[in-house]
Amino acid sequence: MYQVIARTWRPQRFSEVVGQQHVTQTLQNAIRLGRIAHGYIFSGQRGVGKTSVARLLAKSLNCATGPAPEPCGECDSCREVAAGRAVDVIEIDAASNRGIDAVRELRENARYAPARDRYKVFIIDEAHQITPEGFNALLKTLEEPPPHVIFILATTEAHQFPETILSRCQHFSFRAIPFPEILGHIEAVCAGEKVEADPDAVAALARSGEGSLRDALSRLEQAIAAFGSRLEGPAVRRLLGTAPTERLEEVFQAVREQNRQRMLDIVEQLSEEGSQLPHFCSQLVRTARNLLVARVTGPRQDLLESSAEESARLAALAGQFSEESLMRILGILLELNQELRHSMDPRFQMELGLLKLVDAERLVAIEDLLAQMEPGNVSREKSSPAPSASPRPPVPAEKTARATASGRLSPFEQDQMRKRTLSEAGIGAATGTAPAAAAQPAKEAVREAPAAAPSPPAEDRSGDTQAPDAISEICRRLEERSKPFLASLLVGSSDMEVQEGEVTVRLADPGMAAFLPDPDRQLLHDLFTEVLGRKVKVSLVAAAPGEPAKKREPQGVPASSADQRIHQDPEVKEFEALFGKPVTGIRHRKE
Repeated sequence: MYQVIARTWRPQRFSEVVGQQHVTQTLQNAIRLGRIAHGYIFSGQRGVGKTSVARLLAKSLNCATGPAPEPCGECDSCREVAAGRAVDVIEIDAASNRGIDAVRELRENARYAPARDRYKVFIIDEAHQITPEGFNALLKTLEEPPPHVIFILATTEAHQFPETILSRCQHFSFRAIPFPEILGHIEAVCAGEKVEADPDAVAALARSGEGSLRDALSRLEQAIAAFGSRLEGPAVRRLLGTAPTERLEEVFQAVREQNRQRMLDIVEQLSEEGSQLPHFCSQLVRTARNLLVARVTGPRQDLLESSAEESARLAALAGQFSEESLMRILGILLELNQELRHSMDPRFQMELGLLKLVDAERLVAIEDLLAQMEPGNVSREKSSPAPSASPRPPVPAEKTARATASGRLSPFEQDQMRKRTLSEAGIGAATGTAPAAAAQPAKEAVREAPAAAPSPPAEDRSGDTQAPDAISEICRRLEERSKPFLASLLVGSSDMEVQEGEVTVRLADPGMAAFLPDPDRQLLHDLFTEVLGRKVKVSLVAAAPGEPAKKREPQGVPASSADQRIHQDPEVKEFEALFGKPVTGIRHRKE
């Protein structure tokens, strides 16, 4: 009778096992050294060789020339195990023998000596389905079995095993078989079965196994039944229900061209062909991953899990995208793949996800925008300052030294340096200092600002007098002490009255004085005493009802002139061009 390929090509020697060398080598060494355990756990996904290796172990232990690292395959014991009719190799399906009664029967059978061979081997498949009671009944026998008994528990879900069982057995974890090894094995099977298969067809079959060699061989069996002894890539992909590579590449070309209509046409074609959209999305995820790998490492066939021709096409397509774009696309597709599993209308979800891919290519990272606004990146030809604008002060020395030491400022540091430079330019304009003075470091320019327009001594004033210079100096000292909130209160104040031994500050924001903490009040007392040169009492009151708040002008220059200088700054103009909106508000502050 005909036997399927997966059974015909089942390995009969340890050397024929595909992709599990770490397991087979350990078992062979144990047999060679005579260190054979009484219990083994073989775990791993379906179709990776757990049951096959269990039978090979039984053959090696009971071989007429053994125990031997490799069974001879010729003796009666080896032939009976290969045919599945060995009396002393008992295979049990735990899915139908999972209760305590079945385990009790197994314990009774384990007490008897082998009928002919050296060992009585129990192979329990899907052992994780044994009930907790059954595991408890097996504990004592599994810990101290008769010397002639070997237990092999095969499972796909080892995490469901009790710790008491895991501690009594040697655990071997079978890995998913890598794509190149499945590819090579399918090519060998095709040669042995006299089947001509082009590279695309073999790659599609190997990829469909997803790490399971048995699944890949089953699909090869199906393809041979459908197309005979000649297999071609497009026909095999149609049989497997996978979209052609050209269709997947069309999606990424539409992303590159930002063609929304083409995206909707692709979804329409898939619906007309009866394709399963979740499966197509899974293919898109794999293709996006391959494009990212090709962009990073080049067309490496072992990492791309594709044929040589397909790897070259992926590398050419990956060259049209940046790594950041491909990572963004992969993230969107992974999210879409998860949503399609629970979507009530997969087509609408797919259309929305593909349109998101198109719009994602239009996004610009905020770091790139900030980097474009760095002083060295500003194009002076495109946005030159007005003739009346004075030259910009240079970057402070400490910033230049740090940038030179590290090689390049981060986007955050670039943004901070840009804001600092703009602030220094505003201070220079407000204080009326010469360009030579503006070239000094920022802290020196700020500290010289009060001296540029000295305020009259507070004690020379009588009655209700104004002292804006004193408030400016106090605001500066507050910011040096990391008190920006207090500084903002004083900057927004209506006015200040200095009398004999009392200073009254009228705040534009009523009610803030009542909630000011005592330490902040004491700090204001100390600063006013230092600036005015005598001990005074500070009173914070609200402005009179209906009294308009007086905006404090920068020292020496009207606010409108300072605003005009800022609006004419080339970086401000470039900022407005990038975001398509004008700067509507400018707040003056002191460093």
